[in-house]
Amino acid sequence: MPPSGGGQALLENASIEGHVFAARMVAGEAEHLMSVLAMRVTPAHDENRVLAFPRCPTAERVAAARELSDTQRLELERLRWLALRSQLAPKADLERACYLLAGQPTASLDRYATVFFRALCDHATSEMTVYRPGASQVSDDESWLLRLLAAWRSEQDAAAGALVSWRVRPQARRWMRFLSHGMVRALDAAA
Repeated sequence: MPPSGGGQALLENASIEGHVFAARMVAGEAEHLMSVLAMRVTPAHDENRVLAFPRCPTAERVAAARELSDTQRLELERLRWLALRSQLAPKADLERACYLLAGQPTASLDRYATVFFRALCDHATSEMTVYRPGASQVSDDESWLLRLLAAWRSEQDAAAGALVSWRVRPQARRWMRFLSHGMVRALDAAA
């Protein structure tokens, strides 16, 4: 039997109150959930540190790869100074600078290094990180640079070309191979 007029109004009122109660429950649960999530997302004082995993085999391999000999450390310091000094030089047209350097077989280390590091800033696939002279840590980019110099010195042209291709945009790879090889020759002549 359908409810009478007064009974239907009572049912509708109860239905509205039920929806309001349900909405308040959902809002209350959502508010509680947001406060719990906020507590989880907000780092505690001790959570701002990066945890070391000393037993991780990858960490040991990376740490071993970054240990430098005294000769490598000295060369890295020299490269850091050259990179720092190159930032003071004006930007040159890469192609024109390479043509000028190719025409001068006795070009100085400073000239090669200045053009190399300025071009590396402009044509690297990502921003290069070279630490200040005297820093004890070695960046990934500095490790790459030392490997590049070692490849040229051991006459592994294909390996040096691959290293340049890994970090330099395609349009500048040819010039960066020329500059890095010339810089290594100039470093060895100056030593």
